[in-house]
Amino acid sequence: MHELGLAEGILAVTLGIAGEREVRRVTVRVGALQRVAPDSLEFGFRMLAEGTPAADARLDVVPVRARLRCAACGAESEMSGGVFGCPACGSPEVIALSGEEILVDEVELGGDHPEVIRRPGLTVTEPPHEHDHDHVAGVTAA
Repeated sequence: MHELGLAEGILAVTLGIAGEREVRRVTVRVGALQRVAPDSLEFGFRMLAEGTPAADARLDVVPVRARLRCAACGAESEMSGGVFGCPACGSPEVIALSGEEILVDEVELGGDHPEVIRRPGLTVTEPPHEHDHDHVAGVTAA
């Protein structure tokens, strides 16, 4: 179960950001080519986070589809049905453009001054996450 190793890395990043502050939520972007079972990743994260400031944190896993570029014809496509080849020309020579990543996108910290810390370079294109509290005091880049 490689999810446990991934959970360990996610927790290390999270605690590095949080220090001693309570962690409410961690948002992680996981590429399809990682073949991660979200339930197993969450289980590993919860198990490893026991006794840390992230013990009660919610882990949100955002799936990232695999995008491929054909080395033979240059066509770009999304990987579908586990087929790792070019749907345009049939070549098996493809390059992954996305789908291999595992990124901690956001860490929501609690306490007297709640804040959401986002990964540098993260473009937020979706509405803000709903929170259990009235407002988030500061939104900063880590």
